[in-house]
Amino acid sequence: MATLEQIRNLVARKSKDADFTSLSAPLVDAEINRSIRFYQNQQFWFNESLEVITLTADNNVVPSIPADVITELQVNGLTLIDADQKIDLQKMATNLFIGRNNNQTGRPYAYTFRNGQYLLLPTPQQAYTLEFRWLKKYSDLVAGADNNDFTNNAEDLIMLHTLKNIYAEDKEDSERSAFYQSLEELEFKALQKRNDQRLSTGELSINTILTIGV
Repeated sequence: MATLEQIRNLVARKSKDADFTSLSAPLVDAEINRSIRFYQNQQFWFNESLEVITLTADNNVVPSIPADVITELQVNGLTLIDADQKIDLQKMATNLFIGRNNNQTGRPYAYTFRNGQYLLLPTPQQAYTLEFRWLKKYSDLVAGADNNDFTNNAEDLIMLHTLKNIYAEDKEDSERSAFYQSLEELEFKALQKRNDQRLSTGELSINTILTIGV
């Protein structure tokens, strides 16, 4: 876990500019926020969110979409709940969606994204419950004490990406930039492994022994 100030100071120290003589603190902050914007498009266990939405009968527009949506998750992004059933809606290309949309009503099985709206096919004939999962968009960190999911869970990845960019663009040192890129790639792989472990389904074999309370 880290704050903006802590990552800023680490970047300054590792770039041998702890006193911010060649790099200004605002420049480093901007690069940290740029790194977060780069990685916020990647799905991790910590940057996805869930909203339970009640659909409107006879209206194919999904209401009340949160403001911080980058995109819905590609797997289980929109899940319709019908009594005790959960139906994962299929994403459909807009042109195919339009071709099949004859204003019919029923239980939705597909959706598309058009003109800033999520549209359902067919139009729901009743007020179903929808689970909407998405990748979150993050506001820039401003104050030194500011933090977010990335500084709390992937601070090394953000620091290394920032250092790579600073050495490539501000210090124009391709060798050091390549060095930090290699470290960034290793850290990204480590996070991916942790991500797979957290998001995968665990199973107990018949040979598994559980020890509780020891």
